[in-house]
Amino acid sequence: MGSRRITPWYRFKKRNARRGRGGMFVWWTLVPWLLIPLARLVYGFRIRHRSRCPRTGPVLAICNHQSMLDPMMAGLALRERGFRPIARKSLQWDLKPLMAWLLMRYDMIFVDTEVPGASTFKDLLTELKEGRVGIIFPEGARSEDGCVHEFGQGVWLLIRRGRSPVLPMAVEGVTDVMPPGRGIRRTGRLEIICGDPLDPEELIAMGRDACLEHLRLLVDDLRMQLRSDIRRRTRGKWPKPGPADQSLRDTLRSSSEESSG
Repeated sequence: MGSRRITPWYRFKKRNARRGRGGMFVWWTLVPWLLIPLARLVYGFRIRHRSRCPRTGPVLAICNHQSMLDPMMAGLALRERGFRPIARKSLQWDLKPLMAWLLMRYDMIFVDTEVPGASTFKDLLTELKEGRVGIIFPEGARSEDGCVHEFGQGVWLLIRRGRSPVLPMAVEGVTDVMPPGRGIRRTGRLEIICGDPLDPEELIAMGRDACLEHLRLLVDDLRMQLRSDIRRRTRGKWPKPGPADQSLRDTLRSSSEESSG
Protein backbone atom coordinates (compact mmCIF):
# COMPACT_ATOMS: atom_id res chain seq x y z
CA MET A 1 0.00 0.00 0.00
CA GLY A 2 1.12 3.57 -0.63
CA SER A 3 1.89 5.97 2.18
CA ARG A 4 -0.89 8.04 3.71
CA ARG A 5 -0.70 11.66 4.75
CA ILE A 6 -0.46 12.23 8.50
CA THR A 7 -3.38 14.17 9.97
CA PRO A 8 -2.15 17.62 11.17
CA TRP A 9 -1.57 17.74 14.92
CA TYR A 10 -4.09 20.55 15.43
CA ARG A 11 -7.01 18.57 13.91
CA PHE A 12 -7.83 17.16 17.34
CA LYS A 13 -11.39 15.98 16.63
CA LYS A 14 -10.34 14.33 13.40
CA ARG A 15 -7.59 12.52 15.26
CA ASN A 16 -9.95 11.34 18.03
CA ALA A 17 -13.50 12.68 18.33
CA ARG A 18 -14.00 11.03 21.74
CA ARG A 19 -11.33 13.02 23.56
CA GLY A 20 -11.34 16.73 24.35
CA ARG A 21 -9.04 19.12 22.53
CA GLY A 22 -7.09 19.87 25.72
CA GLY A 23 -6.42 16.19 26.41
CA MET A 24 -5.38 15.54 22.82
CA PHE A 25 -3.01 18.50 22.87
CA VAL A 26 -1.36 17.73 26.23
CA TRP A 27 -1.20 13.92 26.27
CA TRP A 28 -1.13 12.98 22.59
CA THR A 29 0.70 16.00 21.12
CA LEU A 30 2.82 17.87 23.68
CA VAL A 31 4.05 14.81 25.58
CA PRO A 32 5.15 12.98 22.38
CA TRP A 33 6.87 16.17 21.20
CA LEU A 34 8.93 16.07 24.39
CA LEU A 35 9.56 12.32 24.53
CA ILE A 36 10.52 11.62 20.92
CA PRO A 37 13.59 13.94 20.77
CA LEU A 38 14.74 12.65 24.16
CA ALA A 39 14.36 8.99 23.10
CA ARG A 40 16.11 9.76 19.82
CA LEU A 41 19.01 11.42 21.61
CA VAL A 42 19.52 8.65 24.18
CA TYR A 43 18.45 5.53 22.25
CA GLY A 44 18.50 6.56 18.58
CA PHE A 45 14.73 5.95 18.65
CA ARG A 46 13.07 5.57 15.25
CA ILE A 47 9.45 5.14 14.18
CA ARG A 48 9.15 3.50 10.80
CA HIS A 49 6.12 3.71 8.47
CA ARG A 50 3.67 5.22 10.95
CA SER A 51 1.74 6.61 7.97
CA ARG A 52 0.60 3.05 7.26
CA CYS A 53 -1.91 3.37 10.08
CA PRO A 54 -5.26 4.48 8.55
CA ARG A 55 -6.07 8.08 9.47
CA THR A 56 -9.73 7.38 10.14
CA GLY A 57 -11.96 4.44 10.99
CA PRO A 58 -11.41 1.46 13.28
CA VAL A 59 -7.99 -0.18 13.50
CA LEU A 60 -6.85 -3.10 15.65
CA ALA A 61 -3.10 -2.78 16.14
CA ILE A 62 -1.15 -5.84 17.32
CA CYS A 63 2.43 -5.72 18.58
CA ASN A 64 5.05 -7.98 20.14
CA HIS A 65 5.78 -7.45 23.82
CA GLN A 66 9.34 -7.14 25.14
CA SER A 67 9.00 -4.80 28.12
CA MET A 68 6.92 -2.14 29.86
CA LEU A 69 8.32 0.37 27.37
CA ASP A 70 6.32 -1.15 24.50
CA PRO A 71 3.02 0.70 25.17
CA MET A 72 4.91 4.00 25.26
CA MET A 73 6.62 3.23 21.96
CA ALA A 74 3.31 2.21 20.38
CA GLY A 75 1.74 5.39 21.71
CA LEU A 76 4.43 7.52 20.08
CA ALA A 77 4.00 5.67 16.78
CA LEU A 78 0.19 5.99 16.78
CA ARG A 79 -0.07 9.35 18.51
CA GLU A 80 -2.09 10.71 15.62
CA ARG A 81 -5.04 8.52 16.65
CA GLY A 82 -4.93 9.07 20.43
CA PHE A 83 -5.98 5.52 21.34
CA ARG A 84 -6.78 4.09 24.78
CA PRO A 85 -3.89 1.91 26.02
CA ILE A 86 -4.61 -1.60 27.32
CA ALA A 87 -3.07 -3.52 30.23
CA ARG A 88 -3.79 -6.59 32.31
CA LYS A 89 -6.21 -6.03 35.17
CA SER A 90 -3.80 -7.17 37.91
CA LEU A 91 -1.41 -4.35 37.00
CA GLN A 92 -3.67 -1.64 38.42
CA TRP A 93 -3.00 -2.84 41.98
CA ASP A 94 0.77 -2.85 41.47
CA LEU A 95 1.12 0.69 40.19
CA LYS A 96 2.69 3.55 42.08
CA PRO A 97 0.44 6.62 42.55
CA LEU A 98 2.19 8.71 39.88
CA MET A 99 1.97 5.95 37.28
CA ALA A 100 -1.68 5.29 38.14
CA TRP A 101 -2.43 9.00 37.70
CA LEU A 102 -0.70 9.05 34.30
CA LEU A 103 -2.62 6.01 33.09
CA MET A 104 -5.87 7.69 34.11
CA ARG A 105 -4.95 10.62 31.89
CA TYR A 106 -4.61 8.18 28.99
CA ASP A 107 -7.91 6.45 29.87
CA MET A 108 -6.29 3.03 30.22
CA ILE A 109 -8.39 -0.09 29.55
CA PHE A 110 -7.71 -2.90 32.04
CA VAL A 111 -8.57 -6.46 30.94
CA ASP A 112 -8.61 -9.78 32.76
CA THR A 113 -6.24 -11.88 30.67
CA GLU A 114 -7.02 -14.96 32.76
CA VAL A 115 -10.63 -15.05 31.54
CA PRO A 116 -10.61 -14.22 27.81
CA GLY A 117 -14.02 -13.54 26.32
CA ALA A 118 -16.26 -10.88 24.82
CA SER A 119 -16.94 -9.28 28.22
CA THR A 120 -13.19 -9.04 28.90
CA PHE A 121 -12.62 -6.94 25.78
CA LYS A 122 -15.92 -5.05 25.72
CA ASP A 123 -14.30 -1.62 26.14
CA LEU A 124 -11.79 -2.34 23.40
CA LEU A 125 -14.55 -3.62 21.12
CA THR A 126 -16.48 -0.42 21.79
CA GLU A 127 -13.47 1.60 20.65
CA LEU A 128 -13.38 -0.36 17.40
CA LYS A 129 -17.12 -0.18 16.80
CA GLU A 130 -17.01 3.59 17.25
CA GLY A 131 -14.26 3.95 14.67
CA ARG A 132 -11.21 4.36 16.86
CA VAL A 133 -7.93 2.49 17.40
CA GLY A 134 -7.41 -0.42 19.76
CA ILE A 135 -4.01 -1.95 20.46
CA ILE A 136 -3.26 -5.33 21.98
CA PHE A 137 -0.11 -7.31 22.76
CA PRO A 138 -1.29 -10.82 21.78
CA GLU A 139 1.49 -12.70 23.60
CA GLY A 140 -0.24 -11.69 26.85
CA ALA A 141 3.06 -11.33 28.75
CA ARG A 142 6.48 -9.85 28.18
CA SER A 143 8.96 -11.96 26.21
CA GLU A 144 12.07 -12.59 28.30
CA ASP A 145 14.23 -13.63 25.35
CA GLY A 146 12.97 -11.10 22.78
CA CYS A 147 11.37 -13.77 20.56
CA VAL A 148 7.71 -13.56 19.53
CA HIS A 149 5.82 -16.21 21.46
CA GLU A 150 2.40 -17.76 20.81
CA PHE A 151 -0.55 -15.41 20.43
CA GLY A 152 -3.52 -15.80 22.77
CA GLN A 153 -7.09 -16.26 21.58
CA GLY A 154 -8.12 -12.76 22.67
CA VAL A 155 -6.84 -11.23 19.43
CA TRP A 156 -8.89 -13.73 17.42
CA LEU A 157 -12.02 -12.72 19.33
CA LEU A 158 -11.30 -9.04 18.63
CA ILE A 159 -10.81 -9.69 14.92
CA ARG A 160 -14.00 -11.74 14.69
CA ARG A 161 -16.16 -9.35 16.72
CA GLY A 162 -14.56 -6.06 15.72
CA ARG A 163 -14.23 -6.75 11.98
CA SER A 164 -11.62 -3.96 11.82
CA PRO A 165 -8.46 -3.66 9.72
CA VAL A 166 -5.53 -5.22 11.58
CA LEU A 167 -2.28 -3.27 11.78
CA PRO A 168 0.76 -5.46 12.58
CA MET A 169 3.51 -3.69 14.50
CA ALA A 170 6.82 -4.67 16.08
CA VAL A 171 9.30 -3.26 18.58
CA GLU A 172 12.96 -4.22 18.77
CA GLY A 173 15.94 -3.40 20.96
CA VAL A 174 13.84 -3.13 24.10
CA THR A 175 15.37 -6.13 25.86
CA ASP A 176 18.75 -4.36 25.72
CA VAL A 177 17.36 -1.10 27.12
CA MET A 178 15.16 -2.75 29.76
CA PRO A 179 16.22 -6.39 30.39
CA PRO A 180 13.69 -8.64 32.19
CA GLY A 181 13.65 -7.94 35.92
CA ARG A 182 15.89 -4.87 35.64
CA GLY A 183 15.49 -1.13 35.36
CA ILE A 184 16.01 1.08 32.33
CA ARG A 185 19.56 1.34 31.01
CA ARG A 186 21.05 4.30 29.17
CA THR A 187 22.49 2.17 26.40
CA GLY A 188 20.89 0.39 23.46
CA ARG A 189 18.82 1.28 20.41
CA LEU A 190 15.03 1.34 20.04
CA GLU A 191 12.86 1.08 16.95
CA ILE A 192 9.20 0.44 16.18
CA ILE A 193 7.63 -0.29 12.82
CA CYS A 194 4.12 -0.47 11.37
CA GLY A 195 3.24 -3.02 8.71
CA ASP A 196 0.48 -2.80 6.11
CA PRO A 197 -3.12 -3.03 7.37
CA LEU A 198 -4.75 -6.43 6.86
CA ASP A 199 -8.31 -7.20 5.75
CA PRO A 200 -10.18 -8.76 8.71
CA GLU A 201 -12.38 -10.88 6.43
CA GLU A 202 -9.35 -12.53 4.87
CA LEU A 203 -7.95 -13.28 8.33
CA ILE A 204 -11.26 -14.71 9.55
CA ALA A 205 -11.47 -16.94 6.46
CA MET A 206 -8.17 -18.57 7.50
CA GLY A 207 -9.66 -19.95 10.72
CA ARG A 208 -8.43 -19.28 14.24
CA ASP A 209 -5.19 -21.27 14.41
CA ALA A 210 -3.96 -20.37 10.92
CA CYS A 211 -4.83 -16.70 11.48
CA LEU A 212 -2.95 -16.48 14.78
CA GLU A 213 0.13 -18.18 13.31
CA HIS A 214 0.00 -15.93 10.24
CA LEU A 215 -0.14 -12.78 12.38
CA ARG A 216 2.64 -14.03 14.63
CA LEU A 217 4.87 -14.63 11.60
CA LEU A 218 4.14 -11.17 10.19
CA VAL A 219 4.96 -9.48 13.49
CA ASP A 220 8.20 -11.46 13.78
CA ASP A 221 9.13 -10.59 10.18
CA LEU A 222 8.78 -6.91 11.13
CA ARG A 223 10.83 -7.49 14.30
CA MET A 224 13.61 -9.16 12.32
CA GLN A 225 13.57 -6.29 9.83
CA LEU A 226 14.17 -3.87 12.69
CA ARG A 227 16.83 -6.11 14.23
CA SER A 228 18.75 -6.13 10.96
CA ASP A 229 18.36 -2.35 10.59
CA ILE A 230 19.65 -1.65 14.10
CA ARG A 231 22.63 -3.95 13.57
CA ARG A 232 23.46 -2.16 10.34
CA ARG A 233 23.18 1.31 11.87
CA THR A 234 25.26 0.41 14.95
CA ARG A 235 27.80 -1.71 13.03
CA GLY A 236 26.85 -4.81 14.98
CA LYS A 237 26.92 -3.33 18.48
CA TRP A 238 23.15 -3.59 19.02
CA PRO A 239 21.04 -5.60 19.58
CA LYS A 240 23.14 -7.96 21.68
CA PRO A 241 23.35 -11.52 20.29
CA GLY A 242 20.82 -13.97 21.71
CA PRO A 243 17.87 -16.29 20.98
CA ALA A 244 16.04 -13.45 19.21
CA ASP A 245 18.57 -13.62 16.37
CA GLN A 246 16.69 -16.61 14.95
CA SER A 247 13.51 -15.73 13.11
CA LEU A 248 10.26 -17.52 13.86
CA ARG A 249 10.12 -18.79 10.28
CA ASP A 250 13.53 -20.45 10.68
CA THR A 251 12.52 -21.92 14.04
CA LEU A 252 9.33 -23.42 12.62
CA ARG A 253 11.18 -24.71 9.57
CA SER A 254 13.78 -26.45 11.76
CA SER A 255 11.07 -27.99 13.92
CA SER A 256 9.24 -29.25 10.84
CA GLU A 257 12.40 -30.81 9.41
CA GLU A 258 13.16 -32.54 12.72
CA SER A 259 9.63 -33.93 12.92
CA SER A 260 9.68 -35.23 9.36
CA GLY A 261 13.15 -36.69 9.88
